[in-house]
Amino acid sequence: MRSRCADGWLGLVLVALLWSGSVVPATAEEKWGPFRGRVVDAETGQPIQGAVALMTWLKLVYAVIQTNTEFYDAREAVSGPDGTFEIPRLTPPFFRFNIITYGPKIFAPGYAEHRWVVTPPTGEALVDPTVVEMQPLKTREERLNALSRASPLTSVPLEKMCLYIQAQNREARNLGLGALPECPK
Repeated sequence: MRSRCADGWLGLVLVALLWSGSVVPATAEEKWGPFRGRVVDAETGQPIQGAVALMTWLKLVYAVIQTNTEFYDAREAVSGPDGTFEIPRLTPPFFRFNIITYGPKIFAPGYAEHRWVVTPPTGEALVDPTVVEMQPLKTREERLNALSRASPLTSVPLEKMCLYIQAQNREARNLGLGALPECPK
């Protein structure tokens, strides 16, 4: 059993490593965006218009025993007629070592994520050309399951995911369900 003092030193060493940048990947600047992709139907290859991509950034909050996260920011985008979307770049803060990305979450009514195809295969998703293949859902049960799994992080404020909630509400109404709380105007 380690002492609290040992845990404290371990935390300080971790913070020092992160501060020095030695733990940050070479592609650290890419975590700020922009993020681009194309959403298509996995069966037909046709573009899906109206899919919403939500990228969330979280702030690491260091403590002696464990590291916690809290919401930092979020950006979203809707795919156009050709299925493409672009999540705008987030301007990085001065102290950026403790900000991480979460996502993106992609939601399209009537679909579930099937697979992501990045070109080249060793490339970075949404930085290099990326196609998100969505599987059409055929039954009401499949659509209900996809809707329940599509919930974003609970820490994301409603006003930071208005488009995402609107897409979920379209699907909920299509299924005869009540809507989620709307974005504050």
